[in-house]
Amino acid sequence: MYCSQAWALITNKAIFIVIMYDFWEALIGRISTTAGGLVKSQWAGVKNFQNQLFTLVSLLVFAYSLHLVKRHFLNFSWRKMLLITGIILNLLDATLALCTTYDVVRNQYFYLGETILDEIPAAANFVVGTFIIVEMADKGNEGLTYGLFTTVSNLGTPFSRAIGNQIFGLFQPNLSDSENYKLDTLEFRHTVARSFLLSYAFSFASFLLLVLLPYQKQEAQRRKREWSRHPIFGYITCGLVLFAFIYAMTVNFMTMIPETACLELVGGSGC
Repeated sequence: MYCSQAWALITNKAIFIVIMYDFWEALIGRISTTAGGLVKSQWAGVKNFQNQLFTLVSLLVFAYSLHLVKRHFLNFSWRKMLLITGIILNLLDATLALCTTYDVVRNQYFYLGETILDEIPAAANFVVGTFIIVEMADKGNEGLTYGLFTTVSNLGTPFSRAIGNQIFGLFQPNLSDSENYKLDTLEFRHTVARSFLLSYAFSFASFLLLVLLPYQKQEAQRRKREWSRHPIFGYITCGLVLFAFIYAMTVNFMTMIPETACLELVGGSGC
C-alpha cells in the first residue's frame, strides 16, 4: 500500500517537476566555496560564543520572517518571492565576504551578519515549500508527500558539498590550508575572492530553475489536475536519487579517511 502510494506520487508529472526543482536547486544553488569556514575563523576572527549567540538571533529572525510572509505575501508569486530574496541575500553576502577577504572590515560581528541574513530567504523557502506540499498532497498522503520532497532536497546538499570539494580543491593556493590565511598574501586574497564569486554564480544559476515551480496555488492545483502520469518519471526519480546518494556518501566518506582525503577526486591536492 505504502509503496504503491509512493509510486503513484513519483509517476505524476506535476510531482516529478517539483522533485526536479528540489534536487537540482539544492545541488546547484548550494555549491559553495570551501574557504568560508577559514575566512570566518581566521580572518573575521569569529569566536564560538558570538557564533552561537548570532545563531540564536537568526532563529528569531527566521520566526519573524515567517510572520511577515504569512501576513503580507500569502498571495505573492512564489517564484518572485524566492528570486527577490535570493538576489538580495547574495548581494549582501558578497559585500560581507569581499570586505572581509580584502581586509576592508575584519570584525566578527560584521561577518556574522550573514548568519542572520540567511534566515530571510530560508523562511521564504520554507513557506513556499510548505505551500507546495499542501497543494500537491492528496488526502491521506500528506506525510508521504512531505517526506518525498524534503528527502530529495536534503539529498542534494551532500551531493553539492561533494562537487564543491572537487571544484574548489582545484584552486591554488589551496583554500583549505590555514597557513595561506595566516600569510594573507594579495594573490591568495584574489583566489579566495574568485572562489566566493564562483559560489554566487552557482547560486544565480539555480534561479533559472524557478520556472519549474508553480507561481501560486492556483497553478499548482491546475498542474495536479491536468498533467499526466507516466512510469518514466518514477524511473528517473529513483535512478537520480540512488546515484546521488551513492556518489555523495562515497565522496564525503573519502574526505574523512586520511588515506583518501588527499585525492584530487575529493578535492585534495593529490597523494
